[in-house]
Amino acid sequence: MSFSMHFGKSTQKAFAVLRMIRHPFSRITRMDFQMLYGAYVRPLIEYADPVVYSGRTKDVVLIERVQRAATKMFAGLKAVDYKRRLAVLDLFPLEYHRLRRDLILTYALFEKGLAHRLFAVDPEDIRRRHGERQRDPQYPPIPLDRALF
Repeated sequence: MSFSMHFGKSTQKAFAVLRMIRHPFSRITRMDFQMLYGAYVRPLIEYADPVVYSGRTKDVVLIERVQRAATKMFAGLKAVDYKRRLAVLDLFPLEYHRLRRDLILTYALFEKGLAHRLFAVDPEDIRRRHGERQRDPQYPPIPLDRALF
C-alpha cells in the first residue's frame, strides 16, 4: 500500500467515526468534543504517522481536513475560521503534533544511545562554523519499534 493510500484510508475511517459521533449528539460541548475527538478520531489520523509521513502537501491537506470537519461539530463554531476554532478548543494543527513526535523520537534515540547507529560524527573533517561533520554510518538499520520501547 502506498503512503497516499494509507492516508486516504485513515481519513475515510476518521470521517466515518465523525459521522457516528455526530448522529447521536445534537449538541456537543467542549468537554464532550475533547473526549470524543481525542479517544476516537485523533488516533485514527495519527496512526503510524511518523513512519509513513511522506511530506506531500496533498496528504497533509487530506489529514488536516478531518480535523477541520471535527472542529465544526462543536456548538457555535461553524462560522468561525479554523485557527480560531483550534484556539477555542485548545487544539493545535496536526503539523505541530507531527513535529512534537519527531522531536520525542530524536530525543529517545539520543537518550538510548542509538543515534550513533543512524549517523556518526567525523572529527577528522573540520568546518568553519561547525567543528564536526556527519558521515554516513556503516551499520544496518535499527528496528526502532524494538529498540525504543
